[in-house]
Amino acid sequence: MSVPRVRVDPERCIGTGDCARLAPQAFRLDESRGVSVPLPGAETADADVLAEAAFNCPTRAITVEKAKI
Repeated sequence: MSVPRVRVDPERCIGTGDCARLAPQAFRLDESRGVSVPLPGAETADADVLAEAAFNCPTRAITVEKAKI
């Protein structure tokens, strides 16, 4: 069984919030830092939605990797 591992590189993220709009169950904008962060349980979000959020990230700061458990 594999579960996606969701990460946001804070050095690349410019805080557009596109990921939070596309996948509000997986991401939120940390306004104090100006970057998006994955929410606890982001790995349980729909894999297609996570992939769409990563694809639409303008700086490619989001990675979604399949991790075996």
